[in-house]
Amino acid sequence: MIDAPALSRLEQNRPALAAHLMRQITIVADERMNEKLALDSTSNAFSPGPDIDILLCRNSKMLESAQRLRYKVYCEALHRRSPFADHEKSVIADDLDEAGHTFVAVKNGETIETGRVNISSEGSVGVLEDLYGMRRSKYYPHGTAVLTKFIVNKSHRGGSTIIKLIAAIARFCVRNSVKEASIDSVPALLQYYKAIGFRQGSEPFLHQENGLSHPLVLDVIKHGKRLRNERSVRTYIHLGARFLRLDGSLLK
Repeated sequence: MIDAPALSRLEQNRPALAAHLMRQITIVADERMNEKLALDSTSNAFSPGPDIDILLCRNSKMLESAQRLRYKVYCEALHRRSPFADHEKSVIADDLDEAGHTFVAVKNGETIETGRVNISSEGSVGVLEDLYGMRRSKYYPHGTAVLTKFIVNKSHRGGSTIIKLIAAIARFCVRNSVKEASIDSVPALLQYYKAIGFRQGSEPFLHQENGLSHPLVLDVIKHGKRLRNERSVRTYIHLGARFLRLDGSLLK
């Protein structure tokens, strides 16, 4: 069995082969963790919350707050093993941080949510290019982007924070002429992403941190203007919640 360091080296040196291997592993992958990755669909979900600022990281301190939240949720709360974790610094950081646009949701000085956008034309997105099938897009590379490291602190799951972040990222993508945005989802969250407007983008694969994952793609030209509005996001996520009753959080 290939270990995490070997797979990481393969991603860097032979991304197409790494993508093929990660898809093949899904055949025997256990869908553990899915129950921890679902969006709370209780009756008070997405109720109006306190003032929360959605900020684009502009310095290393802000980025580190996002990296610490990743570690707190992935390693401490969900007890996962991440090949990108620095246990001494309690952060999760990877190569996509360098050219990525990382957003944080801040409440009373505390980072409670984060998400990252990487525009293909601004730097390599590594193995995700193959896993998401991005080369098949007529907009690649200048009009495509990937959305990763979508994390919500446990104390704020099921509230309005996720809606604010989705709307902020949609506005960013529209302003930066992104035509298609790719993400991957665990099986339990597919209905929610599809309700927002995502569709299947490529074959499933085994994510090093999330387990079995489905690549999805969003037509930003079609859905971007609608998703810039928080009320629209709330409506469409509620639509997804009608089909599933899940307990947990939206994490990516």
